[in-house]
Amino acid sequence: MVGVRTMRHPRTSPVASAITIAPSDMLFFAAIALLPVDGTRLGLSLPYWTPISPWLFAAFALWNWRYLRDTARRFLPFFLFPLLPLVTSVYGWMTVGVHATATAKSLVSLWLAVACLASLDIAIRLKRLPLRTMLTTLFAAYMVAFIAGVVQWLALVPHLDWYTVRVYFSQAMYRVYTNVRPQFLFAEPSYIGMHLYGVLLPVYWMTRDRRIGWLIPVFAVGSIAMGSGTRIVLDSMVALLAWLAATVNFRSKAATMGFVGGVGAVTAAGVGAALFHPRLNALVTEGLLSGDFSMSARIFHMLAPMWAWKHDLKHFLFGWGAGNISDVVRTGYAGARRWYDAHGGAPNWEIDGLENPPAETFTMSAYASFITEYGLICFLALVAMLLIFITVQRAWTRHMVCMMLLATYLYVQFEAYAFYTIPLLVVMAAYDHQHKSPSPQ
Repeated sequence: MVGVRTMRHPRTSPVASAITIAPSDMLFFAAIALLPVDGTRLGLSLPYWTPISPWLFAAFALWNWRYLRDTARRFLPFFLFPLLPLVTSVYGWMTVGVHATATAKSLVSLWLAVACLASLDIAIRLKRLPLRTMLTTLFAAYMVAFIAGVVQWLALVPHLDWYTVRVYFSQAMYRVYTNVRPQFLFAEPSYIGMHLYGVLLPVYWMTRDRRIGWLIPVFAVGSIAMGSGTRIVLDSMVALLAWLAATVNFRSKAATMGFVGGVGAVTAAGVGAALFHPRLNALVTEGLLSGDFSMSARIFHMLAPMWAWKHDLKHFLFGWGAGNISDVVRTGYAGARRWYDAHGGAPNWEIDGLENPPAETFTMSAYASFITEYGLICFLALVAMLLIFITVQRAWTRHMVCMMLLATYLYVQFEAYAFYTIPLLVVMAAYDHQHKSPSPQ
């Protein structure tokens, strides 16, 4: 039986003293409270989202600079890693060029991810801020985001016609989807799965907080019922399989049969969704390249730079440099477009615009973006660093394996380097394995 491991406050260093809430600690709680607010005009623009929390995490870590030596020593490889993309980018900058704004946003995003990890370690291990308060703040924040989505959905109901509400959200959101479907407070509806399964699920597995445990399925089912998008349907099916694989006691015949039944139910739900969900049905019947505007655009955003990979081995290995995705998309566009058209891809204005993309172009995939900017060698170094750290921490539980596989899937269509899933995985490896709670029943 693989037990569920519950995070409590680990043994702190001598730096920490009695549990107190200093004024600077409010930055950390504000960062948690604003986690789901990543698509409004109030945030600072980073590649494909406008978050607030990463900057607050960084401010909290810098304010508590006296603790940084301790946390840097504990997570030294992660603190040093952003230097590697900086070094590999020199080759790309010398051979391709430099786009100052795009370069700054890309490199800053990497440091913001480290700042998130540092602030989590400072708050949990060193300052020992109350975990219950953190979880209450997190629960309340995502409940507010969910209620915002419900309001957006009600505003679209024909006989209600809440025009004022629609105008408010169209002015509040950086990229507006609320005139068609709820996007909650996220940069776009496809971010729902990242937040539910890349933030709330690892937090739930570490803490076993029942409020978070209930919030995840309520948010998922609610967003699907309100027609928030296709990706949340797919993400939820994959996450459900990961949850079943992580929690079922396979030594029990009854539990194993339950797992088989659960897999069958997920499969049946997938078939049902493919039959009755209009966008999924179009993807199944017409194909990924022509069945849905958004899906075909997402595929081409990834395909164009990948086409350049196969024709430039040196840049594929060492990268085209931070901020130079647009140059690579422009280089690979013609070949990728020929392949796309030959395989029945449906043309659309977004794909047409990539022939001469703006400097701050995106790929919609962390893998495509990272390898394009920093090279395959740098990407493999990041993967190796994560795997080695988890191994050294002896944290390879079934939950960790399933969370790693789920995160690997989630980042296929998500590229924000400063997002919170990887820092949470590191925290999960560093703390979660240290305490055991009873096995699931």
